[in-house]
Amino acid sequence: MKTISSLAFGALVTLSQPSLAEPSINNMQGCQALIDFIDAKLEQASYGSSDIAKVRDGLDVYNSYIQNEIITPGLLKFSNGDQGKASKLQEQVDVYKHTVVNAYNQKYPQNRIFMDHVVALNNCTQQAIPQGADLQTLKSSMETMITLAQSG
Repeated sequence: MKTISSLAFGALVTLSQPSLAEPSINNMQGCQALIDFIDAKLEQASYGSSDIAKVRDGLDVYNSYIQNEIITPGLLKFSNGDQGKASKLQEQVDVYKHTVVNAYNQKYPQNRIFMDHVVALNNCTQQAIPQGADLQTLKSSMETMITLAQSG
């Protein structure tokens, strides 16, 4: 239990430190896949509705941040501002995310959140993290995820 508490503290400390390096589109699309996977698990899990709502709020904020601040601008930059090419690239990103979600489903068929999921999401926040109220929403979401993962 001490290890889990240390991890929970570590997750919150990491969330409060902004990333210095520019995040990679490839890494962040993997983070979006993780968010999609966790969100789908919440559909089938037997957690309380307020806990599910709190987790989803943070996941939604973080997913929007990744898409609007990293993926979309990165794809536009990569395609030299060509919206059509950027849209095609986004379709490829979406296919990749679906593949990653399927892999997560094979590894974690249970309808619950595991500490592995929280750790993986925390690793994402080491690469890119929102600021202000969005950061607080994400922190609250991750604290709730830690509690849910500990409850089994």
